[in-house]
Amino acid sequence: MKNAILMMYLVMFTLVLATMMIFSKNKTIMIEWKMMSLSSSDMNMFFLLDEKSSVFTLMVMMVTTSIMIYSQFYIQKKKVMFLKILIMFMASMVMLILSPNMVTLIMGWEGLGMTSFSLIMFYQNKKSVMSSMYTMMMNRVGDITLMVAMMILMNYSSWMFLSMEYLSSSTSWVTLMTVSMFSKSAQVPFSSWLTEAMAAPTPVSALVHSSTLVTAGIYLMIRFKSVMMESGMNTVVLTVAMITLSMASMNSLLEMDMKKLVALSTLSQISIMFISISTNLYSLAFFHMIMHATFKSLIFLCSSTYISNSNTQDLRKMYSTSINLLVTNVAFNVASMVLCALPFMSSFYSKEIIMEMIMITPLNKITTLTFIILMMVTASYSLKMMIIINMNKMNLTMKMWKETSNQKVSSIILLIPSVILGNSMSWFMELNKNVIYLSITEKLIPPMMIFITTVTIHSISEYKMTQPNKIANQMLTYMWFMKNLNLMSKMMLMTQKIKMLKTTEKGMVINQVNSLINFIYKGTNLLFKTNQIHLKTAILIMIIFMMIFI
Repeated sequence: MKNAILMMYLVMFTLVLATMMIFSKNKTIMIEWKMMSLSSSDMNMFFLLDEKSSVFTLMVMMVTTSIMIYSQFYIQKKKVMFLKILIMFMASMVMLILSPNMVTLIMGWEGLGMTSFSLIMFYQNKKSVMSSMYTMMMNRVGDITLMVAMMILMNYSSWMFLSMEYLSSSTSWVTLMTVSMFSKSAQVPFSSWLTEAMAAPTPVSALVHSSTLVTAGIYLMIRFKSVMMESGMNTVVLTVAMITLSMASMNSLLEMDMKKLVALSTLSQISIMFISISTNLYSLAFFHMIMHATFKSLIFLCSSTYISNSNTQDLRKMYSTSINLLVTNVAFNVASMVLCALPFMSSFYSKEIIMEMIMITPLNKITTLTFIILMMVTASYSLKMMIIINMNKMNLTMKMWKETSNQKVSSIILLIPSVILGNSMSWFMELNKNVIYLSITEKLIPPMMIFITTVTIHSISEYKMTQPNKIANQMLTYMWFMKNLNLMSKMMLMTQKIKMLKTTEKGMVINQVNSLINFIYKGTNLLFKTNQIHLKTAILIMIIFMMIFI
């Protein structure tokens, strides 16, 4: 594992140099690899390294390196297998990012699906296996629609992104592409798989379900910018993203499972990116996606330390000791404040501009007000996590675990860019040319809403979870009953899985061998009986058959 980490450092250094060259000279690098040539047709693989792909690849490498360092502490058994699957996932994501061609894109897309399926069921118990099957079942819809869209694009004689600008944007394949993006980025009605995927190890959630896999749909939508702007899908994207943002924000207020709470927070941030895309703020959405990858994976890693320290995922039973978990406490509190868009931290430079741009765009006033209120809910559940973890007392005085060096290094790798990356990147990237004119009242809306939510949290801090479970609470807990909608398909999948398990328990090889023996026995028996028939009888039967056929 140490050799793999050193290799990742070397790749990161090379990527930093390449990114600096691309930004300074405003260049785009296209690499064409001729795989095979058969008569007059060539099969080529393309890699496109421009500003977006180089920055996103560098971010994926940085988060993966941090996860690898942390996994030396977290994963005790099957470390080599875990590392291999993690590297396969990273390679699939890099292929998806760098590919300007639909064929290589689908190869990376399917690689993401297979490796995330393997990573979710890494613990190999009943819950993780069923969660991985459920996740694959929900994502398979998006995979099918992407393949059908690729087949439709065969009529346009080009699978390259760069030539899409000159094509007439047909509604059919753009709709199919949008459905696949929604399924991969867990938007309504595909949202329920993201909380189910929390059955994976927490470092996997930090990499897969916060910074890379769920942002693949947003990255594709940014790549298909010209087609999306012409197709008129903005209203659909805005509606779906607003519904998802409302659902995730309302669920996160009542959720007490720490991993699911952070997953719902990821879902709300992805919806914010989709909303900014629907108002044609593509560069801001990409900028927020890069910023979000750093601090959300850091929150997941700190949550992992708290879960392993407290031996529970329930927030009400967690505690933290500022002496033993100094780096983790500092990193978690800083990352939570970055998530709340504290001024002059990394997400402030993206979320604040997105908010102000949506306030001046010609949207419905109710939609704008709802968006601002739901943005403020982010502050409320972040404060809830910070208050509960920092205020809870330690139950067992003898528990004095200390952080390992791997935990500290992995947190620091992500903590530094979470604080300083926003300011430096905002100078490099061309974010927004429009000048935002807002009145002093409109400027003061976000801090006023943060103050109101803080007072509300303080007033309901004595709320006990022992009240009767009403239908409204059930609706919020079960993600607007989206999990129950797929119950029948889940049950059908369960019965098929049980049949498969019974077959495998009996032994598939033994089963096949027995069936082969039975076939050979019956065939030999038939041959033996035919040999017992007299010659005259056999000729008579053959003549009768010939007459029937004639």
